Amino acid sequence: MTMLSMYPIIQMDPIRSKLKKKRMKKKGILLLLLLGITSTNILLFAQRDDKRKAEFEQFKEKRVAFITKAMDLSTDEANAFWPLYNELQEKKFELNQQLKKAIYEFAKSEKAGKTHSESEYKDMVNLTAQFKINDANLEEEYIDKFSKIISYEKIYRYQQAELQFARQMLKQQRSGPDSGGPRK
Repeated sequence: MTMLSMYPIIQMDPIRSKLKKKRMKKKGILLLLLLGITSTNILLFAQRDDKRKAEFEQFKEKRVAFITKAMDLSTDEANAFWPLYNELQEKKFELNQQLKKAIYEFAKSEKAGKTHSESEYKDMVNLTAQFKINDANLEEEYIDKFSKIISYEKIYRYQQAELQFARQMLKQQRSGPDSGGPRK
């Protein structure tokens, strides 16, 4: 090869080099953008999760205050009642999670195209009924435990306060946050 025939290749090399640098720069910027978007999403999910946890804690505090006021508990009664109440709520939560998981899996398989048999539907209906029975058994068990530390009058007030609190929260949810009345 002569020097002249190599010349066009040498001339092309700086152009290729510039194009390659531009491509690498674009890829680098794209990579940084993707990393930024990903980390932003992770932070948003974490913030959303933190917000949800804070809202749940606030909800529990409101519930405790509402029920305590309705029951008119003494300090000693409150110190004995609330650990049992929290224990009951944890057990109810676990029961509810089991039912929700079973219903979710059942519905998920339906969405995936599975056709359930009558027997499988019967099992789901029975599972839901059994959940209600287990929930009622828990209530009965804890009413007995509560009766050893507070009067039946206060147990009744507790039951009524829970219902009233649930209605109040539902009404607030329907009204929407920060609004003075029902949504239009």
